[in-house]
Amino acid sequence: MRKVHHIECLRRATLGLLLGLWIFSTHPLTAQETAERYADSLLNSALTASTNELKIEGLLKVSIFWSDRDTTKAYRYLEMARQQMGKSPSDFQMGLYRLYRANILMEYDRKKAKAEYLAADSLLATSTTPKSYRYRSNLWNNYGVILQKEDQDAAFMEIIVNKTLPYARLAGDSAAVGYQLQNMGLLLGNVQNHQKAVSYYEQALKTIRDLPGKEENKLEIFTNAAKNELYLRNFDRARRHLDSARHYIRMIPHSTYIPTFYRTELIYFRQIKDTDKALQSYRNGIAAAQKLGDEYMLMDINFELHALYRDLGEYRTAKKYLSMSNAHRPFHSLKNSALYHHEMAKLDYQLKNYQEAYLHMDSLRTVLDSIYEKDATTKVLNLEKQYKTAENENRILRLEAENRQQELAIAKSHWWGLALGAGLLLALCIAFFSWKINKKNKKMFAQKEQLHQEDLRSIHQQERLGQYDAMLRGQEAERNRLARDLHDGLGGLLAGVKLKLSSIVTKEGEKLPNGTGAVHEVIHQLDYSLDELRRIAHNMMPEALRNGGLVPALSDLCRYMDTPQIPIKFQSLNLEDNYPEQLRITVYRIVQELLANALKHANASEIILQCSELDRWLFITVEDNGKGMATAENVPSKGLGLSNIRNRVALLNGQMEIQAQPGEGTTVNIQIPL
Repeated sequence: MRKVHHIECLRRATLGLLLGLWIFSTHPLTAQETAERYADSLLNSALTASTNELKIEGLLKVSIFWSDRDTTKAYRYLEMARQQMGKSPSDFQMGLYRLYRANILMEYDRKKAKAEYLAADSLLATSTTPKSYRYRSNLWNNYGVILQKEDQDAAFMEIIVNKTLPYARLAGDSAAVGYQLQNMGLLLGNVQNHQKAVSYYEQALKTIRDLPGKEENKLEIFTNAAKNELYLRNFDRARRHLDSARHYIRMIPHSTYIPTFYRTELIYFRQIKDTDKALQSYRNGIAAAQKLGDEYMLMDINFELHALYRDLGEYRTAKKYLSMSNAHRPFHSLKNSALYHHEMAKLDYQLKNYQEAYLHMDSLRTVLDSIYEKDATTKVLNLEKQYKTAENENRILRLEAENRQQELAIAKSHWWGLALGAGLLLALCIAFFSWKINKKNKKMFAQKEQLHQEDLRSIHQQERLGQYDAMLRGQEAERNRLARDLHDGLGGLLAGVKLKLSSIVTKEGEKLPNGTGAVHEVIHQLDYSLDELRRIAHNMMPEALRNGGLVPALSDLCRYMDTPQIPIKFQSLNLEDNYPEQLRITVYRIVQELLANALKHANASEIILQCSELDRWLFITVEDNGKGMATAENVPSKGLGLSNIRNRVALLNGQMEIQAQPGEGTTVNIQIPL
């Protein structure tokens, strides 16, 4: 998954002339030694994989690793994966091939990359497995990154909301969900809405913090969250995020995001005015960027050190590092040139180098004129293009008019022949349309009959669902009544008997013979009976569901059904406490049945329950790592439990999908409109 490119607005006021943009991103050109070793380990894992499918995925991972470092190697391993697919690859395999080809193209040919992404999505859409959804989530993320590079932040945000996040949820990939939440934070930060971005970073960290094997994503999220806090001047929170990011740097020393971390740390120390530590961050960042051959970060880090010395009033040293930053500029940009001359003019003015300051201001004026001329030239070219288009349209209209005149002349010269031909054609048309209308009537009659049958089936289905709903409501009411009677009636009687026996034992302990052990045994049996009675009453109608919200009820259910052998993890996001009672009860019963099925039949060592709300939809996912099953299509015919679950989901106008493979566990995804 690619990184979202930051666009920071650096406002520099000079007589109202300049609004400069400094663009930060990470684009490594050569691999360092640790990266080489990591790539070798990836390649070895791919070549020694136990199945052909794992070999293909391993080679694709090697390709994407080199895509930011060595394009030639990236293409080499991509083609090795293509050869591994054989002469007749499946649509899914070709979708993967085109996806990873687009990942390489996106850095230097965005138009081709976007076309490849769209083609890959249509191929991957033929599969509805969690793996396919995970790849499609990554695909649309990268497509959005291209749009962001084209200054289409709003389109990128729309893709995150409508594509990447829903596909990540369908895949059950919490790491991808967390990454996309971070992207929302970055996009909000790009439009200076840093306060709102905080909540998205917090959600991203909450989602991904406890996931294993996601060190690269955690490093990136903590670093970007720290940078956002620096804009808000929340230095304590920024420091905590930086400390967390440093922890992951020690775990993944080959990461290409390390220079970005040190750049952010340098900004932090510069803002709290700790010069010594800022200089140490500069040295660490420069060393990391040089190992990666990262010209972008060399430019960035030297620019930040220039800002440090400028703030300290050491303008000569600041000028030195500003020149070094400009020397590492990886490509020519008029806006970056304008920012360079603007900053250099201010430094020379402070150093009393008025002639040089004037020359830089003159160069700044020239660059600004070039930017204006470029915009004006673009407008002229667009107007010229519109003019040529209009001329072509006029030419086409003139040709069409001439053709109509010629056709009219021919029609006048042959009108008698045409009249006879028209009469014959009219007779043929009448016969043809009579036959056509008769055929159409028969077809419409058949369609009406088919629609009538479908309406009857729909009515029968609604009647069955209505009967089932009435039965469920009756069951829930009866359960509620029995739970109250057991807890308040029989429970109170048993508790009273226990208290009386305990009182007798206490008062008559000395008078009773040695056989009082039997009385104690009766008291213990009463304790056991009371516990069992409470358990039965809780199953019939939990107190948390009746008096609290859906989240505490599901949390209690997971803790109650959890065992040391099979732990149940509960994750919730954006759930509310004001859902209607019938919805809470139905969702609770659905989850209760799914967890019971997983505990009884899956032979799993872990079960995960995820519940979230997005855009007025309630999403429920129950996933286990058990034995799975042969085919997900045959699941609905097995057992009454899943049939009951499907009926409950249908009553809520929801959708249910079961994904299962032998030995790969089972995932049940449910979507319910609110």
